[in-house]
Amino acid sequence: MQRLGELAAFGTSVSWTIGALVMEKSVNRVGVMAVNTMKVAFACVYLAVFAYFVNGQFFPLDVGGSAWAFIAASAFFGFVIGDYFLFHAYALIGSRLSMLLMSVSVPLTAIAAYFIFGEAMGAWALAGMALCVAGIALTVISGKSGAEDSGAGDQTACAASDAGRSRAGRYAKGVAFGLLSGVCMAAATLCTKRGAAGVDSVSATQIRILCAFIGFVAFAVLTRKTGEIRAAIVNPRALVLLAIGGIFGPFIGVGLLLYAIQHADAGIVSTLSSFPPVLIIPPSILLFGKRVRPGEIAGAVVAVAGLALLFA
Repeated sequence: MQRLGELAAFGTSVSWTIGALVMEKSVNRVGVMAVNTMKVAFACVYLAVFAYFVNGQFFPLDVGGSAWAFIAASAFFGFVIGDYFLFHAYALIGSRLSMLLMSVSVPLTAIAAYFIFGEAMGAWALAGMALCVAGIALTVISGKSGAEDSGAGDQTACAASDAGRSRAGRYAKGVAFGLLSGVCMAAATLCTKRGAAGVDSVSATQIRILCAFIGFVAFAVLTRKTGEIRAAIVNPRALVLLAIGGIFGPFIGVGLLLYAIQHADAGIVSTLSSFPPVLIIPPSILLFGKRVRPGEIAGAVVAVAGLALLFA
């Protein structure tokens, strides 16, 4: 079961990579709030239909209160707060770099899992995580250099100087949001590990997605951004993108992640589910024509080497 859990964690990465590419387009079209709310709304429908065929009921009614509390906390950290930071990072620095920064959740999860669940990791696994962090740092430094270079322009022109400072400010904010999304992801993984124990992965996914939907709606009301959601609902092209994103993100991706967390060590799962920054590089170039700097590629290679050590 350990190996199946690890494979499910890697499947999460594949699913989230596809979802990230779709969601980046959606964010630019209808805004962060609409994307966050509508993707989980679609996922709620998908999960209800799937649960009926798997469990014979549209929604789990036999899950205990303790499990609900921890899974709800997982949804709050992973979706409501974590995705808030992640999707704003998408808009500021793009999905590729944003998801790489989110990989800081890997060492955070492993360290916390050691103290909370007693999950000790061997020397190879620890070395692998160290390489992952080094790869993240190298990619961030390379991306920052690119942002500064692109904003340099004519050093004698005031407008160009202002533009450079603006780009640097956006980049710094995007990096901060990406890192915060990683912290939230670590907290969400730990809450899920605790709450989903003994609950089948379909039911656990349903509870998590429903709580996320409730959280997003409440957040939209409090921040007076329900207009974004209404605008997305009447935008056919946006709805198609969001329906697709809902399949690969919160439906398949989260379902595989919950299965992985239940059957493998949290540190390993966190690492394997953080693979999208590497997987996302080829489609970023081929589909969006984005330029990838040598330092960013080197960072991805280092991160891949770190992942390989986890299975040594």
